[in-house]
Amino acid sequence: MKDTDSIFLLDGHGELERIPHRDYQNEDLLQLLVDRHPELLVGDQINPDDPPRWIVVRREAGIPASEGGVNRWSIDHLLLDQYGRPTFVEVKRSSDTRIRREVVGQMLDYAANAQAYWPRDKIKALAAENVGSVEELDTRLLEFLGADDSSDTTPDLETYWDAVERNLRNGEVRLLFVADEIPSELRRIIEFLNEHMPLVEVLGVEIKQYQGQNIQALVPRIVGQTEFARQQKKTPGRSVGTTTQEEFLAACPENTRSFFFRLLSESLQHRYIIYWGTKGFSVRGSMPDGRLVSLFYGYPPGVNGSPFPLFQAYLGYIQNPQQHSAVQSAFIEHIPFVLKGKHTLELRLDGEGVRAAESGLSGVLDVVKRVVNGELPTSSAP
Repeated sequence: MKDTDSIFLLDGHGELERIPHRDYQNEDLLQLLVDRHPELLVGDQINPDDPPRWIVVRREAGIPASEGGVNRWSIDHLLLDQYGRPTFVEVKRSSDTRIRREVVGQMLDYAANAQAYWPRDKIKALAAENVGSVEELDTRLLEFLGADDSSDTTPDLETYWDAVERNLRNGEVRLLFVADEIPSELRRIIEFLNEHMPLVEVLGVEIKQYQGQNIQALVPRIVGQTEFARQQKKTPGRSVGTTTQEEFLAACPENTRSFFFRLLSESLQHRYIIYWGTKGFSVRGSMPDGRLVSLFYGYPPGVNGSPFPLFQAYLGYIQNPQQHSAVQSAFIEHIPFVLKGKHTLELRLDGEGVRAAESGLSGVLDVVKRVVNGELPTSSAP
């Protein structure tokens, strides 16, 4: 099968190139791919209506077998999704005989003992160690959670960690078996567990590798998902409706509509992306390194307890403290924002706030344009 398995690429001249399937040279290569590119776990195949996204907590995360004990096991990857649901990932090559049945017992051991002996602070410490510091973890989490297009508030990290703790204690976790090929014996076990464990999502992920002379292609596929299990495991409590520009503007007082319309229009002219949530919106742009980051938020009255609409600027993507301070000062020079948290500037759009926002918007957008283009200031000058 593997000798004849191929994908085909059609180039711009109409020439067809056959790219043959290739085994991974070792298991570590497949583990490294998952660590660097968790999007290979194809959340849109797991749940097309509400795809899970992941942030990597730790590769080779140790798990004890008793309270305060030394680590007995090590899970290949621990990830968290946007709802704080722990995701355990075990990677095996199809040539490893343990992938037939033994890996299932291993995974259940990991999940059961992590539930019993991993406090929330342990997971948080593993994640902070993985990225270098608690401050860097906060920044990355804010960016990660801000990418959820249903969000109508600036992400609350304590609430997120509370969700991690609650999900783990309740056993609401996800178990992913990753391999270049999932054998039929394991597939049947996955389907059985996924349909009969209502709180635990159990799935396989095949990530096949195809290599040609100058190209490598990775083709992931979810294995073991059934429609019955998918319907049973829909994420509870999530609001699936999103607002529109028309609905948003109608929910705002008349004196703020022209400002928000101008902000949205000029953002699109700068080729920024508008994401609509259940009530508000976010404006996002691509940094020179390819990161898609949140730049602004707009909310109608009633969000965060405010009787007025809110305009927020977000700076969590700026990691250098001096540059962060300089951009913050440049923003405030144009619009009298108030600092809300470490990375968020907020303006309440009452009568005076609307006038200030309208007069200073061009200056703020000019600062953002330079930031997105990689021209980060090193002083308070705009």
